[in-house]
Amino acid sequence: MTNNAPITLEQLFRFNRGMPHQLAAIAELEQDILTAGYSIAMRRDRPWFKTWSQSGQFKPDSPFDFRITPNIVYGEFALYQEVRRFDHQHQCDTALKLAQFLERVRMTFGNNTVVITSGYRPPIINRSVGGASSSEHLYDAPSVGAVDFYVEKTDIYEVQKFCDRIWPYSVGYGAPKGFVHLGIRKGQPRVRWDY
Repeated sequence: MTNNAPITLEQLFRFNRGMPHQLAAIAELEQDILTAGYSIAMRRDRPWFKTWSQSGQFKPDSPFDFRITPNIVYGEFALYQEVRRFDHQHQCDTALKLAQFLERVRMTFGNNTVVITSGYRPPIINRSVGGASSSEHLYDAPSVGAVDFYVEKTDIYEVQKFCDRIWPYSVGYGAPKGFVHLGIRKGQPRVRWDY
């Protein structure tokens, strides 16, 4: 039986540690209060409470519905394929950094959905898609990783221009192909290139 007992704001904030999943839950709760009303939204059987209750740290064995940030879940980095699940904690840490910037992109462009078209590619998948042998998508060292993405209902060239201006690491100009490549290379240099 599901516990639908109400939770108080005091109880909620007493346990808030500012973890990404908690911030995601708070964002869900805010929306739930607006749509369902305070008394309904503050129940433990609401979706936001499930997000709140997930284990704290993003780890390789976290479920694919684990919220890395308020709007991005683990499964998006793995394209929901078990073969693309991260093997090391440093990969999760890099994905978190990328996801945090994707949240910033999302907010800049009217809170439109960010769609990841390529995230982590283990070596066998990277080879099968013709990826570079040193691709950032391999997440093969701490602070190395990448995502290719677009923002729904948004001019991809504007997204690319924003990333080029703000992201301090690597940006691949994939707008003509419908995506922006956002990455971090070993040593974290600022790099730009065309596809």
